Amino acid sequence: MEVTLEARLYREFFRALSNQTRFSIVQLLREKPHYVNEMVERLGIEQSRVSHNLSCLLNCGFVEWEWNGKNKVYRLNSNLQPILTGIEKHLVKYAAALDSCQTLESESKRVVVIAKANELGSRRRTLGRKRR
Repeated sequence: MEVTLEARLYREFFRALSNQTRFSIVQLLREKPHYVNEMVERLGIEQSRVSHNLSCLLNCGFVEWEWNGKNKVYRLNSNLQPILTGIEKHLVKYAAALDSCQTLESESKRVVVIAKANELGSRRRTLGRKRR
């Protein structure tokens, strides 16, 4: 099966890693395989949150698991290790440029729209009326 590599797929790959919990799990699994309870203890994150994010990482191919007795042990997908190492080398080399990039900075600014209180009140009254 041939997959066309679109910008969307790259965005989703990096979005998966941009979540702090998933990033922490991936970094921990780079060291060695772990059980869920070990990840909970090492990361100081609730078990449900670790499991929820492991599910995403499994679905997206970042991690794999195998049974060890009655428990699952999770490990990083072996294809990712060289990719992450390459990304780290790039980050070390271009950290200052990434931190000072004006284009990235302008794209990350959030736009907040503030409505006047009287506009909200009149809007609520209009929305609350039944049409006849």
